[in-house]
Amino acid sequence: AAFVFQTLSIREQEAKLPDKIKEFANYSVEDAAKELGVDEEQLKEIERSVDETFSEVKEIFPENDPTTDFKDLMVKQALLQHYFVWEKVRPFILDRFKLTGLFGHIWLHGGIIHLLGNLLFLWIFGNAVCAKIGNLAYLPIYLVLGVFAGIAHLVFQGGAVIGASGAIMGVVGIYLVFFPTNDITCYFVFILFFRPIVREFTLSSYWMILFWLAFDIFGAIKQGGTVAYFAHLGGFAVGFGLAILMLKMKWVVMEDRYEKSLLRMWRERNEPVPELYGSQHGMYPYNVETQTLETAKNAEQEKMEKKTVEAEKIPVGLLEPEDELIRFTCFCGKKVKAPVKYAGKVARCPRCKKQVKIPERL
Repeated sequence: AAFVFQTLSIREQEAKLPDKIKEFANYSVEDAAKELGVDEEQLKEIERSVDETFSEVKEIFPENDPTTDFKDLMVKQALLQHYFVWEKVRPFILDRFKLTGLFGHIWLHGGIIHLLGNLLFLWIFGNAVCAKIGNLAYLPIYLVLGVFAGIAHLVFQGGAVIGASGAIMGVVGIYLVFFPTNDITCYFVFILFFRPIVREFTLSSYWMILFWLAFDIFGAIKQGGTVAYFAHLGGFAVGFGLAILMLKMKWVVMEDRYEKSLLRMWRERNEPVPELYGSQHGMYPYNVETQTLETAKNAEQEKMEKKTVEAEKIPVGLLEPEDELIRFTCFCGKKVKAPVKYAGKVARCPRCKKQVKIPERL
């Protein structure tokens, strides 16, 4: 709806543009700016952008040095394009700290390609985030992300911008915290002998997002161009921090069996990984009796180190193996066993050496 309003408004003003150009033919730059309600700071911004184009023209045609009148004409055309053609949409463009611009720029786009590109990335990352936080919370959070992205742009970069990229990058930041291990299905299309060939492949969302983030950081450092890099980075930072806050405050709960958040990944990486029975040479043959004795021995050593009273040893024959061990099969086909105390934790397979999750005891 916002894009339709934007398109119809611009077309309506473009129909009036020829008459406005004739009216401004004898106006000075200052008079034209005053007629359009453009203040001094906004006029200087237009003149700076025209100066860049004007200098490029002089370099291309050094023998035909453009006159000052030509430069003034370019400034007036830029004023008409920005402040007459976009007159009805202008209040919703992000330009200075105005509420209409901070909330309105999220819904405006520079063209159909800009709109479709943003919708594609919002669909890829937004669906999972919306399903996790709920429909009621999704829209307010999306608006907050867009506002903070706009503030970051105004503070660090400046200039008038439109587009939902900053808010969408905030959604991407939330997605990275919630679903870092998810894969994204991608499609590659190429033409061979006039026949389209489509190939499907998957990419880790973790690395895809980090690559995208690195691209924005590089653009922000390099500066220049028409991309609001600091809006992207600001939105991402707010979304990332907000997702961590939601997990810490238990506003969002992850399914431990099927989902692994970034916080859980960091926590597991810092925890010691237990070795499954059979992964050490000294533990072969790894029968139930050997495993039980090893467990009792380790427990006894821990108690002695802490100088606590040694507990009474339970004879091996009285232990029930089925109650002491969890048996499961690794993805590589190896049948492994683990103590009950490690249920739900991550361990290392003795054959493939990969980390596997020990299932809960049934």
